[in-house]
Order: sequence, then structure tokens, then C-alpha cells
Amino acid sequence: MPRNNELKIPGGDDLHRFVLETFAVTGRSPTLEQIRSRMSLSTIDEAEESLAELERRGSIHRKPGDGAVTHAYPFSNEPTAHRVRLAGGPEVYAMCAIDALGMPFMLRKDAVIVSTCAGCGRDVRVEIASGRIAAHDPAHVAVWYGTVEQGCVPATDLCPDLNFFCSPEHLAAWSHAQADRTGEALTLDEALKRGRQVFENLLGARSPC
Repeated sequence: MPRNNELKIPGGDDLHRFVLETFAVTGRSPTLEQIRSRMSLSTIDEAEESLAELERRGSIHRKPGDGAVTHAYPFSNEPTAHRVRLAGGPEVYAMCAIDALGMPFMLRKDAVIVSTCAGCGRDVRVEIASGRIAAHDPAHVAVWYGTVEQGCVPATDLCPDLNFFCSPEHLAAWSHAQADRTGEALTLDEALKRGRQVFENLLGARSPC
């Protein structure tokens, strides 16, 4: 299966923007009724079909048989290891370390990320201000960036492995034990750059709040 190292999230229409804006303001995805009202649709079925189109494009993810949005990159409607406290906004869950680091650029906001080392469970904290890492603990945070396979669903196939580590040594030990996974170890600065590349222009020039 072809592989590369670029993660691209399709987006751009008004419904996708509304889903992301709702996450940014409330910490949750919008309901079908909220979508119907905001998009001036006549029925819930029309709202469902609009969401289904977003899902077909890969902009959001839902569980089979469940109409609720579970993930709208970079947000998760379900608890994850990556919590992001947005300046002036709610605490939200990010789907992975790269999503957490990219979120402040997408929203043009400062943020505090609280996660855990995927190797040992130690707390990891990263503060981002004015597009830069203002502080982080521990001193040598590293991030695993898995290889993107063509046709994969990032929510289920990629995001679970894109995690913070408290040190390069713990990342190396983890990756050594994962013989079936390919990717690269990133410094925190390198991971921040990847997050910015993926998410900075997802909402365009306009900030949602």
C-alpha cells in the first residue's frame, strides 16, 4: 500500500466550518437539529445527508450506525489522552498529539495541552503562546509521527499512535516494541511545525471565535 508522510484533512465548506466552530466554542460537536437550523435545512434527514457527505470526504468520522459526530479533526467528541485548554474557551479533546499542537494555529488562540507519555504514563504539559512553545514539561518531550497510508482513516488507523513521550528514550523503546508500525520520531518543535502545516489553514483566514 502506498505510503507518504503528509496528513491532509479535507474541508472548506460552510457545514464543516460550523462543526469545527461548535467544537471550539462548546467543546462538543453540533447535534443534527443544530445543523438543520444553522444550515437552513428543511428536515433532519437533510442534515444527516449533509453530514454523510462530510464523512465520505474524510472531514469527519462517525461510528457505523450512529449519526453523531465522534471526530472532526482535530477535535474528538470522545475522551482522549490529549486535553487542550483554549484561551478564552473550553477544554477540548484532541485526537492525537499532532492535532493538539495544530489546534492553536487553526483557531488563532493560545492553548495549554495536557497529555501523558505513551511509554510510561508520565504527565506531559505544553503551553503554546503566539504560535510558539512558551513552556513544556518534561524537558525533552518527543512525538511519534506515524506514516500515512493511502486510504487509511486517520481517526482509527493513525491517530491512536500519534502520541507524546516524556523523552526520546521512551519513544525509542516504544517504537522498538511496535515492529508493525512505521514512522519517525520528532522533537517537540518539529511536531509543532507538522501540526501547523496540517491545521493552520483548515478554517481559512477567519478565526471562529
